[in-house]
Amino acid sequence: MAVGKVTKRTPDNLAKGTAKRTRVTAPEDTTVEMLKRSAADSPHTYIVGRTAPAFDAPAVLADGQIGRVSLADFCGRFVVLLFYPGDCAGMGARDLVEFSDRCDEFDAVGCSVIACSTDSEYAHYNWRQQLERTNRGETVIHLPAVSDRTRRISRAFGVLNEHEGQAVRAMLIIDPMQQIRVEIIGDTGMSRSVDETLMLVQALTT
Repeated sequence: MAVGKVTKRTPDNLAKGTAKRTRVTAPEDTTVEMLKRSAADSPHTYIVGRTAPAFDAPAVLADGQIGRVSLADFCGRFVVLLFYPGDCAGMGARDLVEFSDRCDEFDAVGCSVIACSTDSEYAHYNWRQQLERTNRGETVIHLPAVSDRTRRISRAFGVLNEHEGQAVRAMLIIDPMQQIRVEIIGDTGMSRSVDETLMLVQALTT
């Protein structure tokens, strides 16, 4: 009767691979991971009551020319700073046109309105030209639009969606001492009320 060969399971044999090991990885907690990714995509820090981050950036000015806008230039006035995802993003045009149409009312209470997105200043300029062509050559937007190509401004104000690389839709009111007094962040498809914003500015001036 033939006798089969028996191999002993020794440490040496295990090291040579006579016994195969399979690595088992525990499944990730997908809920926790999704929350972590979400927080990383849109980090936000509470900034009301703090000094507004200074910026000096390329922009299309109120007169439609390309230049630069510095927040320091508005020291001594209230500022409504409107962040939005982009010139061609759904609510972008209607939102800014509505604020632009009532710039005189904001100016009457010592307030300037500034728009800001991650589009370039040239994209801002071309977008305005397109709006004018569809409006029989009449100027549609009379407020400055800042270009935040570097994402530094949006990130500094805590309104940058890091995953998309765009600012979320946000409205901040900065007082004459450059302190942030109001911050409202909404869904990208939500329209902002000019009436409510004006009422907030008026309340802060009394």
